[in-house]
Amino acid sequence: MALQYLREYRTQYHIKTDWGVSESTVCRTTQKIENSLIRSGVFSLPGKKELRQKGTEEKVVAMDVTESPIEKPKENQKNYYSGKQKEHTLKTQIIVDLKSQKIICLASGKGVVIR
Repeated sequence: MALQYLREYRTQYHIKTDWGVSESTVCRTTQKIENSLIRSGVFSLPGKKELRQKGTEEKVVAMDVTESPIEKPKENQKNYYSGKQKEHTLKTQIIVDLKSQKIICLASGKGVVIR
């Protein structure tokens, strides 16, 4: 599941349909795999400080944020509810270096933003 999500950029809806599980199961499984990879130290993305310290070379980047609908969670529904989309979502932000086409940063979070 996680490989399909990370490599093929498939939606959780399509993965859950193929595997016969809920979207929340796809989400939990993918997050567990991502966290395991991060903890291993082999797969890591640089933080803001590291990006700023790498040199004075300016980069042109593209940044986008999207909300992906998920099934209504059993717990903490309020944390995943997006008033803009009027459904439960996960937000994903991606920053790409336009010259090299490499992903600089990828972050995801709950559908709600408290200001």
